[in-house]
Amino acid sequence: MRIALVHYNVNRIANEPGNKTVMKHFGHMPNIQLLYVAAVLERLDVEIEYYDMVGMRIDEAELAVRLKKFDPQIIGLSVYTSHFHQAISYAGFFKTLLPNVKILFGGVHMAIFPLETLRYGPTVDFGCVGEAEMVLPEFIRRLHSNASLEGLPGLVWRDGEHIRFAGPAPKNLNLDATPFPARHRVPNEVYFNFISTYRNYTVFNSSRGCPYPCIFCESAQTQWRSRSAENVVAEFELCYENFGIREVDIFDSSFTVEKQRVLEICRLLIAKGLHKKMVWNVRSTIKMMNDELLEALREAGCYRIFYGVESGNEEILKGLRKPVKLERAERIIKKTHDVGISTFGYFLIGAPGETLETARQTIDFAKRLPLDFAIFNTLIAFPETALYKQHYLPHVQTDFWADYLTQPKAVTDFMGRPWTEMADDEMGRLCHKAMNEFYFRPIQIWRALRSVRSLDQVKRYSHAGVDMLVDYALKRNAR
Repeated sequence: MRIALVHYNVNRIANEPGNKTVMKHFGHMPNIQLLYVAAVLERLDVEIEYYDMVGMRIDEAELAVRLKKFDPQIIGLSVYTSHFHQAISYAGFFKTLLPNVKILFGGVHMAIFPLETLRYGPTVDFGCVGEAEMVLPEFIRRLHSNASLEGLPGLVWRDGEHIRFAGPAPKNLNLDATPFPARHRVPNEVYFNFISTYRNYTVFNSSRGCPYPCIFCESAQTQWRSRSAENVVAEFELCYENFGIREVDIFDSSFTVEKQRVLEICRLLIAKGLHKKMVWNVRSTIKMMNDELLEALREAGCYRIFYGVESGNEEILKGLRKPVKLERAERIIKKTHDVGISTFGYFLIGAPGETLETARQTIDFAKRLPLDFAIFNTLIAFPETALYKQHYLPHVQTDFWADYLTQPKAVTDFMGRPWTEMADDEMGRLCHKAMNEFYFRPIQIWRALRSVRSLDQVKRYSHAGVDMLVDYALKRNAR
């Protein structure tokens, strides 16, 4: 059996957060979820081809040539709900090239809309609902033996005119048994994000799920499972020895859920000398960070921490279910800065109860913190979040995301924020103003310059800065 996996470049849509200038310069990162799928498939009796259209600089014409030559029986895509229509478009493109090919969708989207995906995506044949290692081995075994797919947990499939689904797969409770992502299939040297320092660069997961109840996150209060410290450090070592990777970006929702595991990871990285060969960064809640962890992280080579600060108003934070005192946030970020770890703050505009005054408090609070980087986004209600179910659906006539799948193309109209009286264009202006106020200060320019380690960084920062100024000037003139 031959299976192709395609990481396609996504286009930004109307109902996604993000400053356009920032997203333009955001960079290109490996699709770690799809690389896990590749690693799982490599353990099975199948041939694999992996295509990262951006990283490998493959346009649709070349992709068509490669796919026809490989002639896969299955093509797999990782899908987000916001990019559903683009994924469907690619599925149609593949079916035109190879009429007998089967299309397999996976990703977060499938867990939310398993039946709807096949109902409104006639070119989709299978969906993986759950983690690849819990679904694909049995799926491939049954395909090889021509056995029935009936009753296979985690698989949604088309059976003639019917769509079958036996329910989601159980969660993997032994993450150490999962193979490391198949990084040998991608050009690790081309990946970067806007503020990454070194190449080769990769992204990394040391845990899955998140125990915290933030109302805007699709991972909120999902079962948290972690890999052992030994397993995590073994992947660090493999990244360095086999792929020359010098920077690791750990994308766990919060790396610091379990203190002793973090301390053991740091100890092992130092024991193996990897703290002198690689740098890495993590995401953490303010709540779970402390002085001991900060010292250990710095010693082990962690050079940046991303904090979800979100707001400079404590009532807004309570509404977001992030009940953190601003004084503690300020102290932890200052301590992070003082121990020599770079800081990045995430902020949201447009939370339930947001007013012009509370938004202004957030901007001023961000400017008061010793942050090296910050980003200000407008809040969007994604499917299955508490924000969507509790603050959006009760105030509107239609289920936006469920209806979204039924449309022939991505909806360009803004879905709205019924939980606040602030207008969308006003929030957009505030986010834009916040970015300019934050970055175009002498101290912030100095912080950015101080973090530069390569000519590549100088170019990226310069281009982004010019674009921000031009965008600001154009918007100001338009007003």
